[in-house]
Amino acid sequence: MEQVLQIANSPAMWLLAILIVTVVVAQAALYLRMTLSFSDRFGILSREERQVVYKTATINSIGPAIAVFFVAVSLVAMVGSPVTLMRVGVIGSAVFEFVAADQGARAVGAELGTDSYTLEAFTASVWVMTLGGMGWLLTTFFATKTLDRTQDRLNGSNPGLIRAMGTATPIAIFLVLGANAVVDKQWFSSISVAADDLAAVAVSALCMVALYFVGRSRPWLREWSIGFSLVAGLVAGYLVGQSLA
Repeated sequence: MEQVLQIANSPAMWLLAILIVTVVVAQAALYLRMTLSFSDRFGILSREERQVVYKTATINSIGPAIAVFFVAVSLVAMVGSPVTLMRVGVIGSAVFEFVAADQGARAVGAELGTDSYTLEAFTASVWVMTLGGMGWLLTTFFATKTLDRTQDRLNGSNPGLIRAMGTATPIAIFLVLGANAVVDKQWFSSISVAADDLAAVAVSALCMVALYFVGRSRPWLREWSIGFSLVAGLVAGYLVGQSLA
């Protein structure tokens, strides 16, 4: 395992990781510049509205960043800092990368964090992490224009359907992610519910709903809703886990 981490944290790996993350940062900067230019050209957002957008986006990024940080710390100990930076910096899902690294190791008969995790297992982990994330990138590249044309047609024929889809999609995504976090499935032969994870998901969801309604009179609470809900869920999950231990 020590030999694996030496190579995983080598200067060559750092160089490759930094190059890839630099490309992502450059793309984000270019996209932001294009967005601001488009907004100025058509007068979409005023200076005050931009300040609200910046503040809201910054605050809402704190909650997810905390969750990614805790998982990324564990991932660093398994596959090294450069690979973790490269994968989380490109995809942004530390949980997916952890699962992908584990599946890659298991494919060659190894286990993360043990002496069985050899260079071969490390290579398999990196391949699975990379190929697993390509699906999102390729789908975005090939399907974006088609989805744009489809949206234009639906806006002309049935604009209500677009609003319904925009509302239902994030709800479905969070329900699936929450169910996967709470329910432990072993090929549907043995299904169990983790009480601490269930408490975390339930408290987070209730906190989000409560802050949404309270935010009608105190708009700043809506800006902090994700961060407060995440902290409340973490505390609830921890307390339930400790009580059951």
